[in-house]
Amino acid sequence: MAEERNPLATALGTYYPRHYVVAVLRDPAAATKALTALQGEGFAEAEAEICPGPDFIRNWNDFAAHRGKLARIANLFPAEERSAVEEYLAEAENGASFVTVHATTTEERNRARDLLRPFGAYGMRYYGDRTITDLE
Repeated sequence: MAEERNPLATALGTYYPRHYVVAVLRDPAAATKALTALQGEGFAEAEAEICPGPDFIRNWNDFAAHRGKLARIANLFPAEERSAVEEYLAEAENGASFVTVHATTTEERNRARDLLRPFGAYGMRYYGDRTITDLE
């Protein structure tokens, strides 16, 4: 996951890729096929990409090591964002990859979800301005 294009986005010290659909795919080959399908349906290279599990873990660990006091305190409280990142970290440790799709409209969000499903995507969430929407 290239820092310039799709940084490990955060809000108050928690993983929060604003205006992105995030999907988990167990099979790296399926993730690659899903990315190709997204690009074939009009999602530009800068809008959709794959983050292999080891990269996700490395990025998270780098981010977590540099959080300030407020962010560390905020992480102590239960939150939907925290639950999602814990789930994603567990999936990454089991070899899953993540496909992220930048989607600023409901139509884009739904189209991305519908394109990802046939490739076995699960754990799909959309990170809106103030809410996380489960796309399962």
